[in-house]
Amino acid sequence: MDKKLLLGKLSCKLSLGMLMCHCVYAAFPNQPESYSASHSLSDALLYKASHEVSASIFYQQAFGDDLTIFDGTLLGYYATDRFYGFKAAAGMLLSAPFYVGKNGTHEDYEDAKQIFLFNTLYADYLDENLGLHVIGGRYKGKQEWISYYTQGFGITYTKIPHTELNFTASYGSALVLNEFVTNFRTDLNNSLGSYFLSGKIHLPHHVEIEPYVYVTGFFTAFGAKAMVGYEISRDLMMETKLQILGYSKRYASSFPVGTNHKFELAALAGLSNQNLSAIAWLEQEVKYDDFLEGKLGIIGVTSSGAELIDYMGQQTPFEYNVGMFFGSAFSVYGSAGFELNPDLEIEAAIRGSFLPSGNIFSFELKGEGSIDIWRNKGSYGGIGSSVKARYGISVIGVYNNSIAVNFYGGNSYTLIRGYFRVSM
Repeated sequence: MDKKLLLGKLSCKLSLGMLMCHCVYAAFPNQPESYSASHSLSDALLYKASHEVSASIFYQQAFGDDLTIFDGTLLGYYATDRFYGFKAAAGMLLSAPFYVGKNGTHEDYEDAKQIFLFNTLYADYLDENLGLHVIGGRYKGKQEWISYYTQGFGITYTKIPHTELNFTASYGSALVLNEFVTNFRTDLNNSLGSYFLSGKIHLPHHVEIEPYVYVTGFFTAFGAKAMVGYEISRDLMMETKLQILGYSKRYASSFPVGTNHKFELAALAGLSNQNLSAIAWLEQEVKYDDFLEGKLGIIGVTSSGAELIDYMGQQTPFEYNVGMFFGSAFSVYGSAGFELNPDLEIEAAIRGSFLPSGNIFSFELKGEGSIDIWRNKGSYGGIGSSVKARYGISVIGVYNNSIAVNFYGGNSYTLIRGYFRVSM
């Protein structure tokens, strides 16, 4: 089997925790995956353009250090089709709190959700002959440590044989989920910006190596990720991933007014030891047909810690990974995802992180589904328009008695969540 095909099959589903992150706001697609092109400007702007308007309600019942929230959100998205290599998109959301309960936490609703946000606003250019793909604006990041929404630009070049080069420059990061809608925060940049340079090298025997450098206003990280994909049988495939990362700090001892307080707490927690640190990360993934995807992993961090490495996103199976990258943390995790049918998915993950200051246990159990409410046939028997509903329920528990903090949520809580969204 072709290596790219095998690795593509292995990664066709999103990782367990991040799957919910990417699917929840389906009204805001990532940068384009389909490279078909329109032959006229009217096709690109109107007839083949994609658009969606959605309304959703969300409820979170919190027990512990987090907010109880009942709110509603309006979403809108529009994207042109590709025309002479160019494409553009815009998406926004507007959230309205109906009820907020603090449960003893000092946070407000605005600490969890931005009321109004243009999270998608980008221009995109693709030239397959040149092997060049450029995107700029606000879009969903896809790099190893930049997987939240980012504002900046990215350049990918694929014309070197068996190699893919990428350069991403980010000047702000936003986490956009049902439960979190943050503004584009710039705490990590320290007026410098953040830059990620990587090269994916495709080797024989289904081996892929990705060396990278990640530079921000607070640290420089340099590492490499190796992936080996192999087929056990026609329906059973496996992939082994090993990542080694070096992390050089330059944390500040004081911060400007307006710095997110949890970012500041995390930076101050790592200020006492600014020696070079490292992360070792091993993960085994197994996929059976289109039904099951499972992962087992371990992450080890040296004593000086890499507390800020995941500020702009990461690729663990967890939305809430507090403590995983703190000094001397050792984490063990497992996850499983089941696709019962194309419109129903169930996901579960569990992990333990062990630190000198205490231990962290967490679990995430989620289910999502969708139903067609109404569908209208278009010209020549094609699909013209439709109204769909998507729903989800989840239970998340994080029990943390260490000093570790998280940028996007409390530190010890149980959360019961549900949402319902109608899109057209």
